[in-house]
Amino acid sequence: MNIVIFSGSARPERQSHQVAEEVLRCLEAKGHTCQLLDVKALNFPLLDQTFANQENPSDKMKEVSVAITQADGIVIVSPEHNNSYSGALKNTMDYFYKEYFHKPFGVVAVSNGKLGGINAAKDLLKYALTLQGIALPNFMLTPKVQTVFTDGILTDEAYGQMLDKFLESFLWLTRTISAAKQ
Repeated sequence: MNIVIFSGSARPERQSHQVAEEVLRCLEAKGHTCQLLDVKALNFPLLDQTFANQENPSDKMKEVSVAITQADGIVIVSPEHNNSYSGALKNTMDYFYKEYFHKPFGVVAVSNGKLGGINAAKDLLKYALTLQGIALPNFMLTPKVQTVFTDGILTDEAYGQMLDKFLESFLWLTRTISAAKQ
């Protein structure tokens, strides 16, 4: 399967990015082709025109459009900012629309608090539906992210097992939708 992973924070001390990198490692270890789309590295300007309406979109935007279009599924990893998901993530993803049509979405929320980003996760499920995607109804929460990793290495075995279970559900949905499209 070809999977796109959005890393949804542009903040300097972001901890959610290491979660996105772990999702990437796990999916690649399962034999999938993945592309990590990092909103910080992409650094798209504030949205004034969607990709489809731009006269001269940047090469970076063209590459992201192709990556999303060719993806069998999308995993969004976002921190919780002000009881929702990252504004930088929304700005980046809003450039595109038709590219998401009938794509399966998996949502991973991240927080340094004990609730694990549940508000961001719920809002991202609604957002995926708005994009005409098919959202996996269960989501992955990452509470107290600062205790889950040490120097970018996953050290919380229980979290690793939950992430693996979540990704198996996401891959099942992705395989099922891909088969239906055939």
